[in-house]
Amino acid sequence: MLADIQGFERGFIDRVSRILAKEIEKINDHLPRESKTLKELLEMDEPKVLTKSGDELVMDKRELEMLASILPAQHHDKLRLPIIILRMIEMGDGVYMICGGDLEVQVINKVLGQGAVHCHDGKAFLYKPYVAALRGKLRTTTVIGFVPSME
Repeated sequence: MLADIQGFERGFIDRVSRILAKEIEKINDHLPRESKTLKELLEMDEPKVLTKSGDELVMDKRELEMLASILPAQHHDKLRLPIIILRMIEMGDGVYMICGGDLEVQVINKVLGQGAVHCHDGKAFLYKPYVAALRGKLRTTTVIGFVPSME
């Protein structure tokens, strides 16, 4: 009988896990299916990328020009946009991870000021107040995604 209870619990957990995974996938429909470099976006009349749902994520030219002004020209073809900021559900309320690499961290530090980004084990994190400030300045060139864990 104990095996039946454990089996039921495992089955229940598996079903709930699948439902949660599908819901999180739906929540992330606004994330980009593709990204483009800052240089490519600056050359477009209407800078945009497609989202996972097939919608267009249109970026503000003024934001792109601001990014171009703070980033050396030799990096314009390396910075991929939009910058994705992931809400890490397992890490508790208010912790977000910056996707990308050193260039994205460098850009965010220039926009928010040194000390906004915290690095740990090769990953870069932002706390909620900094995410709000970043979204205020880079509303169309950053997106927030949700993940249950870092795995």
